[in-house]
Amino acid sequence: ASPAPDDFADRNEALAWLDDERANLTGSVAAAADAGHHDIAVNLPVVLYDYFTWRGYYDDLISVTKIACRIAHQTGALAAEAGAWNNLGIALSEASRYEEAFRAYDRALGLFTSLGNENERGKVLNGLGLALWEYGRPAEALRAHQEAVAIQRVTGDLREQAAALNNLSLALQDLEDYAEACAAAEEAASHFQGLGDTADEASALCTAAFALQASGKIKEAHAACRRALTASRAAGNPLTEAATLMTCAQLDDLTTQQQIDYLLQAEAACERANAAELRATALSGIGLAFTAAGERDQAVAHFGRAQRLFEELGLTKQAAEVGEEIAALQS
Repeated sequence: ASPAPDDFADRNEALAWLDDERANLTGSVAAAADAGHHDIAVNLPVVLYDYFTWRGYYDDLISVTKIACRIAHQTGALAAEAGAWNNLGIALSEASRYEEAFRAYDRALGLFTSLGNENERGKVLNGLGLALWEYGRPAEALRAHQEAVAIQRVTGDLREQAAALNNLSLALQDLEDYAEACAAAEEAASHFQGLGDTADEASALCTAAFALQASGKIKEAHAACRRALTASRAAGNPLTEAATLMTCAQLDDLTTQQQIDYLLQAEAACERANAAELRATALSGIGLAFTAAGERDQAVAHFGRAQRLFEELGLTKQAAEVGEEIAALQS
């Protein structure tokens, strides 16, 4: 292991050091637990949380956070254990392991309820609601987000209120309550803008764009997406930029060339962000757009790159679907 310098020149230099030391940092959590250094075993996963989520290393985050849950429980550190279960719920959700995520969130809710910590209970409800929505249970997600918003209005935590409002909008859209969905997403974006949180502002504006589009307000939807793209670039996180560009590409009333331009920019941002699955999805979208434009060779080239990435990731179903597109173009 190489020692961290006293100061990094910039974020990229810091991330490069973390990437080099990733295996050592992950291993340090297990080593600390085995050696009886309980504080390190519980706290280091919290310190590593932002890095692992930024890079999308959810398997690493799950493994170290499970250790934190175990050690915090053994040592009776209830607040730390509750926080660790919540972080584990988030990591499992990101890894699409939803049934396990629900159990982790339930543990966190029980502990924060026993501690009387309403603000943290609201955060857990927001995470649980998002996982329920992603798992296709929007009515249950709606109830969780409504409770989370109500809690955070009382606690006065604007950031958490905004996060819950954004996710509430997603559930409302699935339940086809578009007027309320627009209002919730716009309120979320306004709060995030006031807090100077450009990444989350971009996410909320994307949510608003879909709600506006579903309401038939296409021009307003495009305007929201343009605002989101400006905010995402100000945030400096290529993953945020990629997600925003992917959203822009899904809007109605785009020309094929506009859609391709958005997706090409998204694919480049995914490469910078080390987001392989999203990059493969972008490449597949580019292939579909070129197919619609009648540019068969370009379509086959981009589908081929998407197929190779999906295969490398072990996503055989997606790889097979892309393979079918290639076969249809070559028949």
